[in-house]
Amino acid sequence: MTHDRTTPGPVEAANRYGRFSGDGTEYVVTDPHPPRPWINVIANARAGLTVSQTGSGFTWVDNSQLAVVTRWQQELARDSSGRFLYLRDGETGEVWSAAPAPCFPAYDAYACRHGLGYTTFETEKDGIAVTWTLFCDADAAAELWRLRVVNLGTAARRLELTGFVEWNCGVTPSPRREFGKLFLETRHDPASGAVLARNHMWEVGSPRWGHWNTPFPYVSAFGATERLAAAEGDKGAFLGRGGDFRSPGWLSRPSASGTFGRHHDPVAALRVDVGLAAGEAKDLGFVLATGGSEDEARSLLARFGTPRALDASLAAAKGAWRDRLAAHRVVTPDPVLDAFVNDWVRYQAISARLWGRCGYYQQSGAFGFRDQLQDSQVWLTVDPPRCREQIALHAEHQFADGSVYHWWHPLSEQGHVTRMTDDLLWLAFVAASYVKETGDLSLLEDRSPFLDEKEPAPLAEHVRRAFERAFSRTSPRGLPYIGAGDWNDGLSAVGLEEKGESVWLGHFLAGLLADWEVLWRRAGEPARADDYARRRSALVAALNEHAWDGEWYWRASRDDGTLLGSRRCRDGKIYLNAQTWALLNDVAPPDRAALAWGAVRRHLVGEVGALLLSPAYREPVQEIGYITRYAPGLRENGGVYTHAATWAIAAAAKMRDAEAVGLLLDAMNPARKDPDRYWAEPYVLPGNVDGPDSPLHGRGGWTWYTGSAQWLHRVVSERVLGVRPEWDGIRFEPCLPPSWSGARMTRPWRGTTLDVTVVRADDLPAGRDVALEVDGSAYPGTVLSPRAAGARVTVRVKVR
Repeated sequence: MTHDRTTPGPVEAANRYGRFSGDGTEYVVTDPHPPRPWINVIANARAGLTVSQTGSGFTWVDNSQLAVVTRWQQELARDSSGRFLYLRDGETGEVWSAAPAPCFPAYDAYACRHGLGYTTFETEKDGIAVTWTLFCDADAAAELWRLRVVNLGTAARRLELTGFVEWNCGVTPSPRREFGKLFLETRHDPASGAVLARNHMWEVGSPRWGHWNTPFPYVSAFGATERLAAAEGDKGAFLGRGGDFRSPGWLSRPSASGTFGRHHDPVAALRVDVGLAAGEAKDLGFVLATGGSEDEARSLLARFGTPRALDASLAAAKGAWRDRLAAHRVVTPDPVLDAFVNDWVRYQAISARLWGRCGYYQQSGAFGFRDQLQDSQVWLTVDPPRCREQIALHAEHQFADGSVYHWWHPLSEQGHVTRMTDDLLWLAFVAASYVKETGDLSLLEDRSPFLDEKEPAPLAEHVRRAFERAFSRTSPRGLPYIGAGDWNDGLSAVGLEEKGESVWLGHFLAGLLADWEVLWRRAGEPARADDYARRRSALVAALNEHAWDGEWYWRASRDDGTLLGSRRCRDGKIYLNAQTWALLNDVAPPDRAALAWGAVRRHLVGEVGALLLSPAYREPVQEIGYITRYAPGLRENGGVYTHAATWAIAAAAKMRDAEAVGLLLDAMNPARKDPDRYWAEPYVLPGNVDGPDSPLHGRGGWTWYTGSAQWLHRVVSERVLGVRPEWDGIRFEPCLPPSWSGARMTRPWRGTTLDVTVVRADDLPAGRDVALEVDGSAYPGTVLSPRAAGARVTVRVKVR
């Protein structure tokens, strides 16, 4: 079937649990019981929340592991913890919840609308309709609940609404709940009606004062927009003896004054009474605010303390996301792919990876040196200064010898000194990407200190030291050492004795040397540029002399010389990245490139995507690392590791294998999957999909918190539609799936706006696969040179 849609159209892809909205900017869950939680990660640069289709989730400020405001249990099979909103009929005493958790009532109508920056629950039960929108202000550390309650019946109703959170105010997950609550304090503020919470002990220690001897540096407050009827601060008093969250005793028998202080089990329950005439609607809300002091928290409560203020904040949050993603858009024959690439994966990369650094499967909170550097490339086409800021942040977390933290935590600045060998080089990679996109070589002059050397140094010096450290960790035959792992953390024991080698890292380094030869030359360092050119030539020669295995490149060597990813291996016979990066960085000569890609097609590409390796390891191998301890087919051990699978699409395009491009794009699109087989959310990328060695082949997991989100957007833009920035221009080299008749893109580039249309054509000159027309006239070649700032340039790209 040939698709010919090149203008925006309605998004489809409904399944038994939900569907996209018509414009693709919402995913509407219509069944509250999908196979696993389908969530949203809603964040600004400082604070945020997760919320699933049951209403469960957690709230954080500044660090989603070290500064978690509300307590939540990572229990994906049950998914009933974190925050609740109860309704009680004042006449009958019936209790239900505005979202499924915790009561799981039999609704007359239910929908959960996950949007960009908000989630809205729409429920009806027994003549009462509730619309509950949860969101985060665009800037402030405030989780906001906007409510509308409507009496659909013909008789007056008297309702009691109770918002509930359980305080955490510190590090999570905490295995010592009973110990931790001994330090929490709650207070009911009569003036505002809010419950305030603070923690006198933060599990982030102090070099000066030791462990368990510093306070949590925030105060949180939970308040309502309406006058309170009752409030409670003790979990036992709220549940009642022998009670549970489905029907807490306090809802029918609230105490007169509530229980607050330092000697209880800290929660916040706020009750608001609502009387509704027949057909009447009531607007109200709750605010969960966090500040550095009580005054700051109370100020936020006052700022958002009316329904009108909540509406203004919600409109600003929605508008911020709309504006953030507006400048770079694609239109393909697949409207579901468009919604996914234009909105959802970039939202995922920004909200979950860069700002929240969390999901339901992982509450990290930390910055990964390689991770968020790669994620920051999502900003390159729409807000390059933000990418530049991220580069500077990571440069500040490098040591003077060129080594870096594998990860570090904001707030505590505690980090893990890595023996992995690729982390430090991603600084060079993203810096090169920035200069190709912007043409701004002044990035190399940006000055940042080292962790152990406070005198700021130019970024070029930071990068030079990273390269020098990589050069010093090279085997006698010219291949880089793997250390405690390269990009694949699970190869954690392959090179602990500093003898094991990494072929993938060799391919990666070869590409960096080519980029930085150009950059050093443009920065006025021709001798260093010549040195990098020599090093690249020697590295490429070494890789082809020692790492070629007959039909593909082996992946790594252990400290004892045993190979991984070789045809002689029983398990882990072939690895994906060792092939794809050989193609992307022009390490493989044409004949070997064809063989390596053919091996990928035969051994790794299947119905659920490109496997990271095959076959899976069946038993743990201590000398390789923890990758072998996963069950066969899970995550890196023989599953589709989505981050690497995006690079497989790029490699397919590089090889001009349009059929594989289409196959892999379809395989990666979660909205096209059977949800009962796939389990995971159909609107964001998973970290992994079970491979054929798993009995649950095709099951997705580790959604939201994956570096694949930014990469998929980039690969579709730069490799599939083929609009790719280079040093002196922007190249047009599409590789469309065979079923596509064309595609369109609008994107900013160096102060101009490009309107690109890709069309199939039969009239291309002999020997050419691509031809350009620029502003209506034929254009020589396929690389467009920069245009005057402010110009709008129309590019028509003809392909076979």
